[in-house]
Amino acid sequence: MALSLAAVADLAEEEGQGIVELFAPRVRFRSVGHSDLDACLDWFAELVMTVDIDDADDVVVGSLDFTVIRLGTGDPIALCLDQFDGDHEMLAGLFDGNQLTQQVEEQYETLIVVTEAVLIPNIAFVTEPLRGHDLGLWLVAETIHRMLPTGMVLMWPYPVLSTGSLGSDPDTDPDADPVHIAALDSAIGRLSDHFERCGLTPVESAPWALGMSTAFEALAVARSRLGAVRRTTVSLSLDQLRAASPPPAPDE
Repeated sequence: MALSLAAVADLAEEEGQGIVELFAPRVRFRSVGHSDLDACLDWFAELVMTVDIDDADDVVVGSLDFTVIRLGTGDPIALCLDQFDGDHEMLAGLFDGNQLTQQVEEQYETLIVVTEAVLIPNIAFVTEPLRGHDLGLWLVAETIHRMLPTGMVLMWPYPVLSTGSLGSDPDTDPDADPVHIAALDSAIGRLSDHFERCGLTPVESAPWALGMSTAFEALAVARSRLGAVRRTTVSLSLDQLRAASPPPAPDE
């Protein structure tokens, strides 16, 4: 059983350690099973690391919830997307019934290879003191590699931010607030640039979305470039561990 960050701090304090070293990031997957539709499989990935405390369990430092949708079933994709929290439904326009739209198929050449499934990453989270080490990118790239042998990746890089965090007036309608709109556009642009390092490219028919097919080498090349993340080692103080936000649970 994995430890929480706060539990690691308590354990380190008992051992007389003021600094804890985290290393050897790995990804663990579990099926969530919220969907009753045959086409949808919802999953949860945990990013765990080892700590330099004798006999201590691994610690969870990040997470990614994602959905794998099988194409060509009797379930309309829009109905599948509507089941989940987050912004999955924003991708509905990239599907035509139970298949990808013709524009997406042509851009990513999905008719050339067997394309039976689409993987949709939703919210990627890495706890604050471990950000800046490409762990989130590596988590997404590793998830694509392990959970989508062949198929298509689609993603809408929408920031999980409150109105106040975007610098706008909390009493103003965010949809009519130019400050909020400009800040949101900037945040989406930065996220798009960020996740393009996973091998994704803008969808021509919907530039706010990102996508890529396993028919191309981009996903494998991006994962290879992020391979050094496996050797990441980070030293954190007890205060940093206790102040860090815990990753979301699968049902949150």
